[in-house]
Amino acid sequence: MIRLIVEATTPAMQWADFLPKAGPFAIALDGYVHGGPRFSDKVAEGIGPAINMNHHEEVDRLATRATCAQTLMAIRQGLFDLFRDEDGPRANVFVNDCDEDVCTSWFLLNQHYWAEQPMNPLLNRLVALEDALDATAGAYPFPVDLPALRNMAWIFEPYRRFRLSGEIDKRDSRSYKSVIEDVEKRIACHLVGTGHDIALDPRFEIVGGGTGWKMVREIGAQARTGMFADGVRAYVSVRSRPDGRYTYVLGRMSPFVPFDIPILFKNLNENEGLVQNVDRWGGSDTIGGSPRVAGSGLTPDELTRIINDTLGKS
Repeated sequence: MIRLIVEATTPAMQWADFLPKAGPFAIALDGYVHGGPRFSDKVAEGIGPAINMNHHEEVDRLATRATCAQTLMAIRQGLFDLFRDEDGPRANVFVNDCDEDVCTSWFLLNQHYWAEQPMNPLLNRLVALEDALDATAGAYPFPVDLPALRNMAWIFEPYRRFRLSGEIDKRDSRSYKSVIEDVEKRIACHLVGTGHDIALDPRFEIVGGGTGWKMVREIGAQARTGMFADGVRAYVSVRSRPDGRYTYVLGRMSPFVPFDIPILFKNLNENEGLVQNVDRWGGSDTIGGSPRVAGSGLTPDELTRIINDTLGKS
């Protein structure tokens, strides 16, 4: 039995805390557990098997596979030879997000029979595209008229509509699970040839910024594709939340772009008094953002000042 456990209000936890909480056959996906990929098979001690598949913190983002690509590799290399009981494959899959990487990873785990054999061109292409896009904050230089991107736009439409509407910031676990299941169904349709495609919507609005970076408001579901096509290499995306706070995403095309995201996270956490808080600013060296659950109390003007002051001293 493979079970999806969505805890939208749970901040990222440490691996040492996850193991006793989750029990055996536990899989943490894409930021549920803080830190890079890790694995425990201490079955005799009652804390395994368990695995964390993640590419957010403590990793070289460009050198680390996205969570869905880690998941696909693990399945093909025997994950369910170990994660199983007398009734067959078994896993408790823990998530606190419902983005494209999470949705694709869940599909691979829950419908693993699609993934076990390597000769599945549509699935291989989907994971490869998502891997490249997720690892680069949506900035991989695919042609904007690539037909496969239109397929992906349809597949992930439930999530992108959910995010742009602001519903994602309500952190309702049932809504998150519904999005994941809707995307799961669309992936299955795509693989059997009954999926659809829709036009990309790359619209975005520049609302501020500084030297070498832009503050943007994402309008279309593929706004980041449009941003990088227009030459934006470093950005802060801002979205107002229903509680009066803000959700921010900081991104850059690669570590070669001079927009020091790790030092920005450090200073933003100090500014908001979140240094010791588990729900804080963070992510990888190319993309991350405000606290996943609580968001940020900084206004766009305040954030702009802190970023420009930080970059001016670095």
